[in-house]
Amino acid sequence: MVRESGLNQIRGSAAHRGVKLGRVVWMIGLSGAGKTTIAEAACRRYGTELLDGDTIRDFFANNDFSREGREKHLLGIAKMAALISKHTPVICSFITPYEDVREKILEILPEDSVMIHVSTSLQVCEDRDVKGLYAKARSGEISNFTGISDPFDEPKCTHITLDSSGEPGHTVDDMVDQLAHLFEKPKAVLLPGRWQPLHVGHEWLIQQELDKGKRVVVGIRDTPVTESDPFSAELRKRMIEYRYEGEDVEAWIMPDIEAVSYGRKVGYEVREAQDIPAEVFAVSATGVRGGKRANVSGRVMEFMIAEGIWDGE
Repeated sequence: MVRESGLNQIRGSAAHRGVKLGRVVWMIGLSGAGKTTIAEAACRRYGTELLDGDTIRDFFANNDFSREGREKHLLGIAKMAALISKHTPVICSFITPYEDVREKILEILPEDSVMIHVSTSLQVCEDRDVKGLYAKARSGEISNFTGISDPFDEPKCTHITLDSSGEPGHTVDDMVDQLAHLFEKPKAVLLPGRWQPLHVGHEWLIQQELDKGKRVVVGIRDTPVTESDPFSAELRKRMIEYRYEGEDVEAWIMPDIEAVSYGRKVGYEVREAQDIPAEVFAVSATGVRGGKRANVSGRVMEFMIAEGIWDGE
C-alpha cells in the first residue's frame, strides 16, 4: 500500500491550501447616494456580510470626524472586513471621502477586492436627505460634512462606477444585477474519473477546458484501494490540488459510480472529448502505476517523490 505522509508536512494541509479568501466589495459615495440601499439589496441576493455605519457601531464607534479620525476609523473597518472575508464575502458601505485613504484600504483588503463608486449628483443626494443633514451642514450646525464643508475627492482608484440617479435603467435592482459577476461563480465543467493517478493524458483533458476559460471540477471516484489501484481517493485529491495549485481547478471526492443517468439536460451539455492526439490517447494509468514516468508531468512526479511513492532517481 502507499504511504500518505510527507508532502503535508512540507506544504501544509490540503484544506489550508484550498482556502480562498472571500471578496470584499467596498462602496463609496456621498451621503444619500444610495450606498447602503444597494449594499443591503446585494447582501440579500448574494448572501454576503454587510458592514456599514449601523452594523459596526458597537465595535467601531467614531465621534472624531477630522481627517485623521476618519482615516483611523476606516482602516480599522478594512482590517475587520479582511478577517471576515476569510469565511464569507463582505460588502462595506462607507462615504470614504479621501483618495489616499481609499488606496490604503485596498492595500489592506484581499487582492481580488473591488471598490465601487456609487455616484449621483449632490442635488439628488440633498433631495433624498430625509434627516435634513445637508441643510444642517449648510447652516453650519454640522461641521466637517462631506460634500459641503469637507471634500469628497474624485475617485481614481475605484474599479466600478454605479449611476445611482434612479433614472430608468439605474434602479436598485439594476445596480445589484451589475454586481452578479463579483459574487456568482461561473459554471464549471465536471471531469469524473478514477484519476488513478493523474497523468499527462488527464492533464491534456483538463487543459482543453482551461484554454476555453472554463472552471474545472475534477470528480474523483471513491474507489477502494487494491493492489492494482493503490492510490486512495484522498491521495489522488491532494495530487491534483498540488499539480493545479493557483489554477481554476477544484478536486472533489465523489461516490463511486457504475453509470451516469440523466433526464433532460437542463442548463448543461453532455459531451465526449474530441480529437484526442494518438500519443495522449495511448497514455495509461496502469502504465504509470507500473513505473512509466514518461507518462507523468514534472509537477506530479515532484508530488510522488515527496510522498515516497517513487524514489528521486
